[in-house]
Amino acid sequence: MLPVNPTNFDFHSHSAVSDGFLSPELVARRAAGNGVDLWALTDHDDLGGLDEAKRIATELGMGFVPGVEISIEWKSVPIHVVGLGFDPSHPVLREGLENLRQGRIERAQRMSDALAAIQIHNVFEGAKRYAGNPSLISRAHFARYMVEI
Repeated sequence: MLPVNPTNFDFHSHSAVSDGFLSPELVARRAAGNGVDLWALTDHDDLGGLDEAKRIATELGMGFVPGVEISIEWKSVPIHVVGLGFDPSHPVLREGLENLRQGRIERAQRMSDALAAIQIHNVFEGAKRYAGNPSLISRAHFARYMVEI
């Protein structure tokens, strides 16, 4: 259920399902605590947190819109498209996001290989420790691990 006249909304937030630090539940609770009336969880290339996010948003009396941030490259330029208000069970969307996640794993492995070539080893395995979702290892997870070493 959506609020009748929302005045505070957030349509771009990430959880640990992609590159955020907090679970979908904690992101929802933080949004509600900051006065958000209408909220969307827009994790990168994954819909895995939407059910939990919707459940908690509803519990807190906050309106919820399903979201995702789709990450692609066009002519070597990264493009991020935020999608809102779609059917999260749509099979074509789910299949497309699965393909994107597979590409992210391959990119992460290439990044790790490039770092190993300059004597920075085991970064892929180290970055996985920071990824709430191993299929969405990102540069942010690499950076967190590299600060540690």
